[in-house]
Amino acid sequence: MPVVISFVSTKGGVGKTTVAANLGGLLAAFGMKVLAIDADVQPSLSKFFPVHYRSPQGLSAVVTSGGNPTPDCISRTIFSNFDLIYSDTPGAGLQSWLNQREDRLMILRRAMRSPVLEAYDIVLIDTQGAVGELQKSAAMAADFMISPVKPDALSAGEFATGTVAMLDELNRLADFGAPFRSGDLLVLINAHERTSNARALASVLRQRFSAHPKVSVLDTVVPSAAAYAAAATARVPVHDFDRRRRFENSAWNIMHRLAWELFPSLANVYVGASGVKLAGLPGPGVPEECIA
Repeated sequence: MPVVISFVSTKGGVGKTTVAANLGGLLAAFGMKVLAIDADVQPSLSKFFPVHYRSPQGLSAVVTSGGNPTPDCISRTIFSNFDLIYSDTPGAGLQSWLNQREDRLMILRRAMRSPVLEAYDIVLIDTQGAVGELQKSAAMAADFMISPVKPDALSAGEFATGTVAMLDELNRLADFGAPFRSGDLLVLINAHERTSNARALASVLRQRFSAHPKVSVLDTVVPSAAAYAAAATARVPVHDFDRRRRFENSAWNIMHRLAWELFPSLANVYVGASGVKLAGLPGPGVPEECIA
């Protein structure tokens, strides 16, 4: 089965889509087979990279089938090894449909175990910036989750009271007999400004969750830089846009460090290296039996 990473936050505008797209682009460049699923009603991930084949169906067919994706749900981007299930769920229609299902938390988890997805090493699920049944289903499908948090008071406060509260709510279900718990939640400090206030808030986040059993803060910090927006405008992965290897905080180096932290077996391997086994890489909190 693929390693499944869901990008979750109860606040919009924190960079979930940008991080998901750029991480997927880098892992695909490593030679891993990547599937991105746009589970946001605002289909930003669906439009992030150019698509050379658009499938006749998208996310709606995956969900309303009860988690039984078919090959005609999968589109192909122009980048080798990077496929897409696009969002075709404007408004609250799919959320309302899920509200009527007793198995709503299990639908995307079930889809991740479909034979159609066996060819993929990594599945990345982008979600909306709010609490909803689709986001909860994506959280329960993941081996681990990533929540970008900007180091400002509003974003940090919403993460603590919103995203973590959602995680706790989902895991309380296991205390009442549900046969599953969510994966770990990894905090990615994103768009970090070079200010004392940003550094102080980042330090508070690390201290607050240092002993949390399900939440941890990644060592990698993504700085605020124009390259990320410029790469999105150019519709290319940011590691291809900003290739300044000599600069510690260039997008090339930051994205490689993020991939290395998530997948330690990749440590110190750069895109373009040969003779490296890349498929079937365990990540944080991913049990060995979940690794292809």
